[in-house]
Amino acid sequence: MIMSGLQLLPVPAASPQAVPSTARPQLPPNCVTKCSPGFQFPATLLTPLMQLRTWLLQQGYFGGTPLQQQLVICGFPRSGTTLCQLMLESCTADIGSAGRERRALQIGRFGSRRHESFVSKRPKDLFLIPEIAEWYQARGIRVQFLVMHRDPRSILTSRHFSAPAEYYFSPSLWKQYRPHWKWACQRPDVLSLSYEQLVRDPDRCQRSILEFTGWTASRPFSAYHQQVPAGFDHRALNGLRPVETSRIDAWRAAGHFRRIADILNAVPELPQLLMEDGFEADTSWAEPWQNLAVSSSLSAEAAA
Repeated sequence: MIMSGLQLLPVPAASPQAVPSTARPQLPPNCVTKCSPGFQFPATLLTPLMQLRTWLLQQGYFGGTPLQQQLVICGFPRSGTTLCQLMLESCTADIGSAGRERRALQIGRFGSRRHESFVSKRPKDLFLIPEIAEWYQARGIRVQFLVMHRDPRSILTSRHFSAPAEYYFSPSLWKQYRPHWKWACQRPDVLSLSYEQLVRDPDRCQRSILEFTGWTASRPFSAYHQQVPAGFDHRALNGLRPVETSRIDAWRAAGHFRRIADILNAVPELPQLLMEDGFEADTSWAEPWQNLAVSSSLSAEAAA
């Protein structure tokens, strides 16, 4: 039975200040990992005023509620980060949220203070977990991370509303994310969750998240679609619908055959990594593409 990639990590009991025992992986280019966005008009010019406003709200002035806890959803793109964000916003009592993708550091520096607890979502925040943790902890705010992952074959054959005719995520980018995901999972302030877990047993996942955060449910995750918060940007879901498992093995569709071949060419170690992460028990799934490679090689020799 395949287990390791499809089990929730236990809620850690260690101090939130503990850090992984292994060295932090090398960061990707700054365009991926930068802590703050580039110049934005007029937001950048208003930064001092926005920071002052947030500080005053954090102190309780002008009806503000001091932020006590932040949950940061991050991880691989196309791994269920938006779905998990929507489930939390729809099914958790008394939390604040942005209803769309926002940087955790941006929320901390400029966000409204209307709730003691807040949830943010941005896949790329995976690369900035130490910086985010340091920023919030320095201000006495408890910060935790919900790190999402998914079968890479599904991630790399997924499409996004912004470019529906193209595959959204490249193998080269996936290889940048994986070591940071593995490294982050060593942290006691991280709960690792897979897309497969979330859609197979959403209510069990909800219980694990609530135990991790101490929050209270207002309805089960399995009923998230019955009351979607107004203004929530759910376009990345490619349609709002009840929880379903049909997308788990969508990578097996004939239309993705050549794509899987390209993925194996770019990440030849993928069959072994899938075993390591618990998504496969052996490498037999790759045989159709191995046979394709052999046939192509024989054809090339015959033509020569």
